[in-house]
Amino acid sequence: LMKTLTIKGKSDGFGAQYQAILSGIAYCNYMNYKYIHTPFSRMSHNENITNLNQFIGIPPSNETQIDIIEKCCGDVHFSKNPDIYYTPEVLTMIRTYYYSTNKPNIQNPDIAIHIRRGDVKENNEKRFTNNNQYKQIISVLLETYPNYNITIFSEGKKEDFNDFIHERIYFQLNTDIEDTFHSLVSAKILVTAKSSFSYCAALLNNNDIYYLPFWHNPLKHWKLF
Repeated sequence: LMKTLTIKGKSDGFGAQYQAILSGIAYCNYMNYKYIHTPFSRMSHNENITNLNQFIGIPPSNETQIDIIEKCCGDVHFSKNPDIYYTPEVLTMIRTYYYSTNKPNIQNPDIAIHIRRGDVKENNEKRFTNNNQYKQIISVLLETYPNYNITIFSEGKKEDFNDFIHERIYFQLNTDIEDTFHSLVSAKILVTAKSSFSYCAALLNNNDIYYLPFWHNPLKHWKLF
């Protein structure tokens, strides 16, 4: 009999919980276990859990016999080479789940940049990337892709982003979580933050990814900034 594994017990934000679930799916595929889906039950930031369970499209299971219960699969999360878990087969599987349910009607961005603000403070170097670093990234992108516009997805006030005012730069601040996430998934080019939210979007995005290093390592085909 195949061993069964589920991911449950987390109560942090959508990105962290979704990435934990994806780590479980990837690990089960690697180990030849059966992944049993446990839907989100608690989440920070007052998100609508019912909607988000439907949004990710992973069907719950009636299986009661579960051998392994984890909050996340650390082997996947902290792998030096996550491609061994996030194989083309696994990426196709999680994308198929994701697109199996309705998605917001958005305008696909040319270049989407996720800038993590709000709950992340400047003294948190593991999570915070300052405006000067983003200015350098943006100037490279504007030059490399002269026909593309850039949309910055973040939280806060427009004044917080005065450093980035440019005729080809647009802002989506404090927008609905599903709209924001799907915009990152759909972008022709995605620039991730030090964040599970945009890391998950990068796994689902079929196009070009630029990755900002943090403790979850990139897939081999992602470009590094």
